[in-house]
Amino acid sequence: MEQERLRQAQELFEVPEEFYEVSCQMVHDVEWELILAMDKRTIPYEELKKLVEKERLAADAADFIRECYSRAILKKVIAEDGSLSYTATNFYARYPYYTQYEYYEYGKLPREMKERLNEWDRAVYVSIYKDDVEKKKQGIETWIHNSTFLTLAEANAVLEQHPEHITLHACNCKTMMYYHDRPLQVCMHLFDWPNSESDRGHGECLTLEEAKVKLKEFNKKGLMQNGEEGGFCNCDGYCCYPLHMARTLGSKGAYPKSHYQIDWHEDECINCGKCTTICNFGAFYKDENKKVHYNPDLCWGCTICSPNCPKGAIHLIPKEENENS
Repeated sequence: MEQERLRQAQELFEVPEEFYEVSCQMVHDVEWELILAMDKRTIPYEELKKLVEKERLAADAADFIRECYSRAILKKVIAEDGSLSYTATNFYARYPYYTQYEYYEYGKLPREMKERLNEWDRAVYVSIYKDDVEKKKQGIETWIHNSTFLTLAEANAVLEQHPEHITLHACNCKTMMYYHDRPLQVCMHLFDWPNSESDRGHGECLTLEEAKVKLKEFNKKGLMQNGEEGGFCNCDGYCCYPLHMARTLGSKGAYPKSHYQIDWHEDECINCGKCTTICNFGAFYKDENKKVHYNPDLCWGCTICSPNCPKGAIHLIPKEENENS
């Protein structure tokens, strides 16, 4: 592809200049040509097929559009009358899909490049959701994903409300971070609306019972259930972008919100140390004598310590109950 045309396409796709070179690994030449031909327009599906044929981008226009949609090069636009159109996404939308569903190709990038991409991506992420997080801090109700820590029982109850559509997906946070030993296939979605991973053809369908088994496994591995009605992540303190944002914006206690206070009963503790290995925030730790301690100031109230304590020494107190006592 001619360099001048490539630069035009990269500008349309909103690629930061520092990532021009790496973007060519994430976007195929024929996809750059499609981005140029669409030129930021929202194009009805039938017209887009004609455009693909006119530009000779693919032998089968429908298959090509479907593939570009699956790779998050395109996104759907549904009109009020239900008619379907498409528009191009941008580099910010494409990047997580590249890490999630082309993970081994992403792995070939130098570590320094991954770190630069993630630093940029987190900054964009915070800029998008900062106002909503600030509202949460002020006690103003507003929707934002991953807003609440859930107990295992609460997460199961959410699943029970949507047993007909449960899919398991690669976590974009964990795949983007890359250098860690956390499980990757951990995000549970309960929807398949346009532009979702499910609608783009990704994910593993689970039965209700399969999903509950997975949840329990994740919980035992130290992954926190964090989300809402539409689904939830099984997060960890290292990779989770919402938690990175919460630390950056100082929203602990407001976003993500916890409905429980952790009540550690030292007299019931046997110093097995399970809580110290499972806590994502260092709230439980051992001293030089291998005795367990708990620092409530470090706790975010995610609740995973409680079901994983073999002696039941960690109790959960509903915050409303605690505040009224």
